[in-house]
Amino acid sequence: MSEPMAAASLLVRLRGWFKAAPAPVTAQSYLAHHYGSVPGFSSLFSAEVAAALLAAQRQAGIIGHVGEIGVLMGRSFIGLALAAGPDDLCLAIDDFTWPEHVQGVFIENCRKYGVAMDRLVTIAANTTTLTASDILARLDGGRLRYLHVDGGHQAAVLRHDLGLARAVLAPGGIICLDDMLHAQYPELGAAVQAELAADPELAVFCVVDRADLIAAAKYLICGRGYAEAYKSALRAAFPACVFPEPAEFAAAPALILSKDAALVPAYRDLIEPPKP
Repeated sequence: MSEPMAAASLLVRLRGWFKAAPAPVTAQSYLAHHYGSVPGFSSLFSAEVAAALLAAQRQAGIIGHVGEIGVLMGRSFIGLALAAGPDDLCLAIDDFTWPEHVQGVFIENCRKYGVAMDRLVTIAANTTTLTASDILARLDGGRLRYLHVDGGHQAAVLRHDLGLARAVLAPGGIICLDDMLHAQYPELGAAVQAELAADPELAVFCVVDRADLIAAAKYLICGRGYAEAYKSALRAAFPACVFPEPAEFAAAPALILSKDAALVPAYRDLIEPPKP
C-alpha cells in the first residue's frame, strides 16, 4: 500500500474511533423531535408554553425550582426540566403505581433525554399524604417557580394539591392545572373557583387548550401582580395563537391560547372581517 493510501486508511479509522459525541438534548430539540416519543397525555403546545414562561421568568429575575405532580413516564416533566435553569432542582411527585414499573421507566426516560440526574428530586407518594413541609424539605430550602399539577382528578384531591402548590410557590411562581374544562371531570373547575375565592391574590392568567377549546385545557395561575407581565410574554411568544376574546373569570379576564389553525383565524374573521 502506498504511503498516501495508508495515510488515508489511517485517517478513516481514526475518524471511526473519535466520532463526535452526540449533541446534548435541549428543551428545544426535545420538544421538536422527541416529545411524542414519550408516552403521555400532555400536549406539545402546553409544553411550549411552559418553556416560554420559564424563559420569561429568567428575564424577569424570578428564581426557584420546577416541579410536576403526576409525572407518569415523564413526557411533560422532561420538557420542563430541560427548560429549567442549570441550578434549578426538578421535582417529580407521583405514586408510581400505574402502569407497572412506571417509576423505572420514568427515570430511564429522564436519563435518555438529558435531564441532569443530580438535580432530579423524586417523591414516590400520593400527594394527599404530603405536607408543604415534606416538599420544601426536599428542595434545599428553595421554592418552586413553576409547578404542573396533574395528580388526582377528584375535586377534594385537587383542592389539596392547590393548597400544597400555594404553600411551596416562590414569589412570581406559576401553577399549571391540567384537565380543566374536561367533560370527564366537571367538578374540577368548581374546586378551582373555590380556591381562587379563598385566596384573592391568585388569578388565572391564561387558558391553554390541548387540541381545541372543547378538549381538556390547562389553567395557568399566578399572583395577581404578575398576571399582566405573563400575559404580555405569552402574546409576544405566540402571537398567532391568541384567541381574540378573553376567558371571562369573575376576578379578571384571562388570555386564551389556541393552536387550532382553523379556529383562531376564523373567529377573528367573524368579528373583524378582512379588509378589502
